[in-house]
Amino acid sequence: MGKTRCVKDFKCEVCGIQGMLQILSESYSRVRHYKFLRNGKPVFEYHRNSMEYVDKTLEEQKNSDLIGQNNHALKLFNNCLNIGNKGAGSLVRIGRKPPKLAVVGSNPTPPA
Repeated sequence: MGKTRCVKDFKCEVCGIQGMLQILSESYSRVRHYKFLRNGKPVFEYHRNSMEYVDKTLEEQKNSDLIGQNNHALKLFNNCLNIGNKGAGSLVRIGRKPPKLAVVGSNPTPPA
């Protein structure tokens, strides 16, 4: 599948609310909206946006020379998220403990 690209603070074509644009392929894009928490986990709603609208809006944002978060989001546009290669390596590291604990007093030293 390749890379998924995303842009924060993108105005949805369907509802007009700001959300995170996710471009999943050359022909499919959607905007993710946060709704609420259920059992401590976020619940999202997704609206499909046409690629014509997405291309036009991104071009307008690029040409308007925005300052701040939208401009920062455009810089991250091409390398926001790579689904295919990440995940397993970082999950393996979470389960490992360091050989020596960093907090003084939490790992008593053996007698000399």
